Amino acid sequence: METEAKQHISGEELYRRFLSGDNGAFQEFVEMYEDELSRYIYSIVRDYHETEHLTIETFSQLVLNRRKFDGKSSIKTYLFAIGKNLSLQLLKKRGREQHLSFEESAKIPTKEHETPHSFLEKEENRHYLHEAMWELKEEYRAVLILLYFEDMSYTQAGRAMNKSEKQVKNLAHRAKAALKKKLTDQGYTYS
Repeated sequence: METEAKQHISGEELYRRFLSGDNGAFQEFVEMYEDELSRYIYSIVRDYHETEHLTIETFSQLVLNRRKFDGKSSIKTYLFAIGKNLSLQLLKKRGREQHLSFEESAKIPTKEHETPHSFLEKEENRHYLHEAMWELKEEYRAVLILLYFEDMSYTQAGRAMNKSEKQVKNLAHRAKAALKKKLTDQGYTYS
């Protein structure tokens, strides 16, 4: 029963409890978003060690600048925006971009438990998808990751990308069309 109750607590509620002095609530908050945030940061920086560091730094920034969150977006959107900004600062500092290979992306940890057959099928589909996504413009890739891998709304993705909801909708439409063309060109068929 306690697990079910935890599933219904929002990130905003956990963050409010933390601000009121409940340090255990912040641990729950971290557990709620850590995996998604790490995958998102990794999609930008493409380095496991940097991802780990930036994930911790993102949560630290949220704690250190706790009064900056104004509630105009969801706490998840705000958290992802911090992670994105820190990641982009790192890339700027590095002065170059790296590309994620399929082999690297397949190593990203997940909590899913699946059969070997379904795992292999998903890996094959993931291979086609990753191959096609990394051929897209960076902006297309980012909007698809936020909307479909991180389940953000258009509004949330817009805030994370510093774009209006309309711009995100248009960008997503163009990104999906470009991805579909890439997949079709690679011979991948889907229903």
